[in-house]
Amino acid sequence: MTKRTHHARLKPIDGKSRSRILVWALLAGGVLFTVIVALWGLIECGTALQTICNEQCRVVDPDLDVVVVTPGKMVQPDVVTLHFGLTNGANLAEIDFAALRDKLLSRVPNIRDIAIERRLPNRVTIEVKEREPIARVVGAAKNSPSGLMVDAEGMIFRFARSAAAFPVVRAADDMKAAPGERLTGRSAAALRLLEVAAQPEFLSLNVQEANAAFKDYVLVTLGNYSRAKVAWDHMDEDSHVSRESLRRQLKRLTQALATGLVSPTTTWIATDYGTPGRVYAAQNDR
Repeated sequence: MTKRTHHARLKPIDGKSRSRILVWALLAGGVLFTVIVALWGLIECGTALQTICNEQCRVVDPDLDVVVVTPGKMVQPDVVTLHFGLTNGANLAEIDFAALRDKLLSRVPNIRDIAIERRLPNRVTIEVKEREPIARVVGAAKNSPSGLMVDAEGMIFRFARSAAAFPVVRAADDMKAAPGERLTGRSAAALRLLEVAAQPEFLSLNVQEANAAFKDYVLVTLGNYSRAKVAWDHMDEDSHVSRESLRRQLKRLTQALATGLVSPTTTWIATDYGTPGRVYAAQNDR
């Protein structure tokens, strides 16, 4: 039996359907056009407002709008002002303060930190904190630069004022003594010794130099021209345990010196390598 095949026929679109489609198409196009115009208007308005806002951020009077606070020992305010481009007419909104801050910190080891405070629209305060020296640094190399100082963080930098009044860290042979470098290893241990020795209970030692050139101890030159080989537990670590051990050794050394029983040419041994807890004298032991 033969099956009949039915072919579906598309209904022709009448005039009313065409009109409805055209109306919907026009409506959709109108809505799309309106949205585009609205977005363009918002962008233009935002750009105009941003331009107006930025113009309000211009420095009118550098003496009034820009405040640079610095101790001025090595870094002068003018240097900071020029680095950040804070001249008359500068637009604060266009200055990348964060990037310029990092750049200045990396270039000038004398600066420990920089704090920047923006006060809208066109005022800014920059506070520069300089490093405070606690010792001079002498490198092991013969051509090591002079005039180098170090702060409590171990950062080496140049300092020109009253440098002779500070005690000396004589760096280990493997330590590069240059501005921007940090003391490490035995050289850092020598610095910690000077820090602890500067406390009131040890002022009688009058430590003049801490020499980190030796493997097993730090050779200390005292104010009476005697010397002391000092070693302590965990001496290459900056920890509470290390500092307490160092404090005990310096206390024993102070007590030994107070006896006054030996000559100033004495070399004191405060290492615990012999009898732990005992400090003894080795005449003319250099």
